[in-house]
Amino acid sequence: MMRRFQAGVSLISLMVGLAISMFAVMGALALYRSASLNMFGNGGLVRNAAQDGQLASGLLSAQIALQGAGYGISNAASGTDLLLLGNGSISNGRLSGTPTTILNSATSGNLLVWGEQINGVYRCQALLIDSNDKSLRLYKSSGSCSPLASNWNGAMGWSSSTLIAPHVLSQAPRLSLRGNAGCWPYGAVPNTISSLAAPSAPLELQLGYDTSTAGASNTYTLCLSNFRS
Repeated sequence: MMRRFQAGVSLISLMVGLAISMFAVMGALALYRSASLNMFGNGGLVRNAAQDGQLASGLLSAQIALQGAGYGISNAASGTDLLLLGNGSISNGRLSGTPTTILNSATSGNLLVWGEQINGVYRCQALLIDSNDKSLRLYKSSGSCSPLASNWNGAMGWSSSTLIAPHVLSQAPRLSLRGNAGCWPYGAVPNTISSLAAPSAPLELQLGYDTSTAGASNTYTLCLSNFRS
């Protein structure tokens, strides 16, 4: 009598197959989670790209605005046509803060206010760093703000533009001014090369910022060439 052998999959083989499939699915889920965190999580590629993009566009916009500081004003001077304030803020169309004295060494603050005269009209702009949400904003006055030295905290009807959005940066930008700097505006060639005295500005502004790369701290320097002191 011939013995018949059972054909098919045994229970043990089925359980082994299910276990292997389960480990494969778990590995795929772990890989997906890791890839998602690298892309969308804190410190991920998307967040880092947004941070660095905000920094690049925000600093460029700030540079363009600051190039006009003191424009059209005869003998524009710090303390008269430019103020640096600590603990600065803007609320209900008014500035508040503590004016600082700009020294020969770097003087820090978070609110910079300056005047410029276009078509005979004296207008003001302000650059504000908010330490709470790490944002950078540019403000423009809707009315005349002259004289700035005594009218800086008056009602000027400020309109705002966001240069760096809130909660994008991990550290707030840093702002400082230095007087009697002999700062060379963009494009100046050293005397040793050109044999010509380089044009210089007494006020040097620095914006410090951190990029998405851990531990990477940079400083952006700008000469305020429209000011005489």
